[in-house]
Amino acid sequence: MSSGKRNQRGFTLIELMVVIVILSLVSFISLPLLTNRGEGDERLKLRRIAGTVKQLYNEATLTRDEHLLMFDFNRNSLLAFRLRSSSGAIEKEPFGREVKLSPLQIKQVDVEGKGTFRTGQVFVRVFPLGWMEQIHLLVRKKNGDEVQLAFSPLTGSVTIDAESATVQ
Repeated sequence: MSSGKRNQRGFTLIELMVVIVILSLVSFISLPLLTNRGEGDERLKLRRIAGTVKQLYNEATLTRDEHLLMFDFNRNSLLAFRLRSSSGAIEKEPFGREVKLSPLQIKQVDVEGKGTFRTGQVFVRVFPLGWMEQIHLLVRKKNGDEVQLAFSPLTGSVTIDAESATVQ
């Protein structure tokens, strides 16, 4: 038997401890991410609303076409349209895809000068010269908490009150 070779029959105690510590760290980091999945979905939807409005605002400014933003209480969704004038008639063509708001639920839409809406479809105009109607959107989370989104008519940015942050 050669003196340079040793028979190894398994892992040392130190190697096993290192593996256990690594597995513990991975589970410690990933478990909260998995348990708060619903809250992450809600934040994603809030940001998607803000992004859709900002994109629509920018598109209206760039193309010089008027656009519409529609909040649909029955479908619990947000839709965007471009208004085009052809042969004297105004056509409403879809702009982008429908944004389903679930797990959030639309509770109320306030449009300055038009009133407060809690049912049906609410249309908000986005004008080509960099202005839109002022909106306050109230949505309900799964846990019953409510979040208000305020849409800036001059910039198209959205302030989400629960996060105390403005999405540009």
